Amino acid sequence: MVKTAPWLKDLRGTIKRTYGPGWVLEERSGCFKIQRRETGNARQGKRPTITTSIAFAPSSSTEVLVLIGDLKRKMADLGIGLYASHELISGAPEDEATGGTNWNEVAKRYETSRVGTGQVKASTYEREERRRIERSIELICAKGRGAANDGPGVMRNYTSQHLADLKLGGVGRKRALLDVSRFLRFAVKKCGADSVYLPLEGEDLEELIGLAETRKEDKVPVKPDQLFVLIDSLCDKPELRLAVTLVGLFGLRPAELKAMRVVDGKLKVGNVKRNRATAKTPKPDRIAYPLELPELAGAAGQALAQLESGLVKLPTGIVNAPDFKNCGHSFRQYLDRHPYWAALVKTNPGMSPYSLRHGYAYRGALAGIPLRQLAASMGHDVRTHMKHYGQWTDEAGLDAAFGEANAKLTASLTERQ
Repeated sequence: MVKTAPWLKDLRGTIKRTYGPGWVLEERSGCFKIQRRETGNARQGKRPTITTSIAFAPSSSTEVLVLIGDLKRKMADLGIGLYASHELISGAPEDEATGGTNWNEVAKRYETSRVGTGQVKASTYEREERRRIERSIELICAKGRGAANDGPGVMRNYTSQHLADLKLGGVGRKRALLDVSRFLRFAVKKCGADSVYLPLEGEDLEELIGLAETRKEDKVPVKPDQLFVLIDSLCDKPELRLAVTLVGLFGLRPAELKAMRVVDGKLKVGNVKRNRATAKTPKPDRIAYPLELPELAGAAGQALAQLESGLVKLPTGIVNAPDFKNCGHSFRQYLDRHPYWAALVKTNPGMSPYSLRHGYAYRGALAGIPLRQLAASMGHDVRTHMKHYGQWTDEAGLDAAFGEANAKLTASLTERQ
């Protein structure tokens, strides 16, 4: 029987007193092998085992104690096993000067994860996320009073220093905090940063984002008469007229001007909504059906013929836009420079280029098109349609709808009499 060395016996006892039973220390190839035996587990199976790079020697006792403490914390905080915990610790980027986390290396790995896996475009990361991550690291590495020593502190300091001018509950405030939250979670769960840097979640996060001070107004649709005058006012600008006609009569998202083509006389539109779900299972192209205006009979067919033949092209800024988002921006810029559109926006608070798409939904409802078919032509589901496109009404619309209904009821009663 091999006698256990006194130093190893002492180390095992210290670990048991400090971290509880179940930790088994042995030697493998001159290094420490660590096993985890779950107490109360009657099953006889292979125990989780890791082999470290720590030399199996008395001088390594402190290092082993520190490692087991780190392993236990990771396992408890993140709900992971021995293998995953050790892999996380051994792969953690370390700052040679301080011995802590190398946050700049974490940022590099985070960018690779975001861009390299297609979760976000490189241009989008550069434009929106990079500065937020850099500011987060500045807060983490700050010294003195007010420094952030944990994830919640980073998020609160970020909010007070960089989001004070953004309205409570606004999209900008929410996106910034979600980016910071995602980065901190990545640092802890993928790069081995201390679990104190886990971000705020749930109600605590919602409290930082805040509630919108005023109810978000429903989008104002472009009414049929307004759309007619808008298209008619663009006779001397055929390129922009073509773009407005396609968006208005086919109910397109402005960005879809860069993702459409004519096939067998119909307008096929590709997917421009990019997120994690659609990246895995992208939606197939859809057919967008026109809703004509009585005053512009045949305008939709004419627009398709122009688009297919190339006799009239879309505006240069739209054609050359590097991505869908910039395509939408270009469309807005062209419209904003047009006098009649500027007058419409001034007299109709809440109107935007997207109001052309809302106008399509409005006309479709008035025409009695079944909701499922209308939503399919617009490229979303019925729930989305009702939430964003089916709520708007005004007094004139109510007067017309109920006036027509009451006229039919009166006529029906008269016929019976």
